[in-house]
Amino acid sequence: MIAMSDTNKEQTLQMALDLLQPVLRLAVREGVLLTDMSELLKRAYIEQAVQHLNGEKRRVTDAAVSTLTGVHRKDVKRIGSEDPLAHFVRPGKSLVSRVMELWSGDPRYLTKSGSPRPLAKRSSGCAPGEESFEDLIQEVTKGVPPKALLDAWLAQGAVMLDDAGRVCRANPDRAAGEELQSYRRTVGIAADRMHAAWANFHTEAEGKPHLLHSITGKGLLQDDVHELTALAKRCSSRYSGMLNRQVAYAEARGQQQGGTIRFSFGLQSYFEPVDRPQDEDRPTTSGG
Repeated sequence: MIAMSDTNKEQTLQMALDLLQPVLRLAVREGVLLTDMSELLKRAYIEQAVQHLNGEKRRVTDAAVSTLTGVHRKDVKRIGSEDPLAHFVRPGKSLVSRVMELWSGDPRYLTKSGSPRPLAKRSSGCAPGEESFEDLIQEVTKGVPPKALLDAWLAQGAVMLDDAGRVCRANPDRAAGEELQSYRRTVGIAADRMHAAWANFHTEAEGKPHLLHSITGKGLLQDDVHELTALAKRCSSRYSGMLNRQVAYAEARGQQQGGTIRFSFGLQSYFEPVDRPQDEDRPTTSGG
């Protein structure tokens, strides 16, 4: 087993708890039982142990994996190298996710400043050469009538109509069935931050290959929190649209030339009352 000091073990467990708490809040609500989570953890532990052994060019055996993980050898043998989620159904991207990605990334659906353009409901109401909401939906799927989708999303608040009757983005996460998709994207970004931190510390290349930066503050006043949140939203709106367009261009080039690399970037702001002692040790700013 890998030697680890009690201090390092405690810090690692604290990180696991910090990451798990919001996930387990959702798991309890959705009826995911401890037995399901336990099986998933066994599989994930085994997967990471195999990667660790391969990385150190050591022989992968049931005994070695069991020693590294604490997973019983009979479970190691039963699970083998199977994907942790192999016996679960993996949903693909939701319809609203695919529509919003196209709407915010394809130049045909953007304003000159790069934000999602208000769209006429139907092609008949468009200026020559302009795409409509109907075109947007039919480009993503032919199986759903655009009007029925528009009516549903308007009722849910995912989109809204402006004074000219054009369709505008509102709050896509309110679309039916989109809440879990939103959580999946958020968890994916959080996981990527952890992978980036790991790579920055363990890469053999000079410098740190991945961008990592955070800003936190403690003991703030409510009015200042509102100001900071508004500033964060303005910064996000200004720069995320530009980056999203560049990602769309890069994806198009990658599809033509056989690209194989995944890229992600995420922003968030969050505030809460703080009374946990461990928060006093958290840095105000960090980057890397």
